[in-house]
Amino acid sequence: MYTTLTADDFRRTLKLPKDYSVSGLLACGVWDLYAEERHLPHFRKAVADLGVTCAIKRFEDVDLGHAFELTCNDKKYWYVPVMGTAMMAAYAHFASILGSKKNILMGVVGGLAPGIKPADFVLPTATLGNDNALKYQPEAKDKMFYPDQDLYQRLKRAIPADQKVWEGKTMTCESILAETAEDVQNWSGEGYLGVEMETALMFALSRFFHIPAAAILYVSENLIGGETLLHQSHEHTKPKREESRRIQYQAALRELLAS
Repeated sequence: MYTTLTADDFRRTLKLPKDYSVSGLLACGVWDLYAEERHLPHFRKAVADLGVTCAIKRFEDVDLGHAFELTCNDKKYWYVPVMGTAMMAAYAHFASILGSKKNILMGVVGGLAPGIKPADFVLPTATLGNDNALKYQPEAKDKMFYPDQDLYQRLKRAIPADQKVWEGKTMTCESILAETAEDVQNWSGEGYLGVEMETALMFALSRFFHIPAAAILYVSENLIGGETLLHQSHEHTKPKREESRRIQYQAALRELLAS
């Protein structure tokens, strides 16, 4: 049903101007509560570090309340910090039908590869998804979804040479608290670098709208090494992870603003 709705339908429902368009989407897989305090400062710092003059505001309408609008050189970009595919799918769909030229996903993964460490970067070359992503790309019978190669390579080149970068396939699984030790071992044995919550959906949805998409992620916790977000060692890696986040924001924003 909703696939029959047009850009004008969404502009009217979302109370946007009749000529409103989105130049690019930066989606960030994070918990959205208190985004102004927890996430927006990193976004603002990256904008400032790039020497760009932009206006940033959060949408006031409840239907867009998780999104921030970045206005730069008369173009509108969206920054959407939300966790999981259900909410992210809505915002990515809105931005895409309103004209996004580029969809970039940032976030974290739980490490699955032997030797992978917190703060290492992971660039998915393919992602195993589920029926949510399959709705946007039903021809992907193996449920593997892929980034745009040109955008992928540009994001890769934006990561400093002294940073560890893993390239390969990831696993999208939204039920983070239901993952078992057996799941982790099986996924690792099948060659997945990490497990995350949004990549397959972003790749499939963007392919549906013929929009280049790619993801730049970093390792939060080393699941294959027995570490979870609640593990004591997780706090010890915080400085390194914060540096990876800084690099991630700069790389993603630089690419986004080139749209």
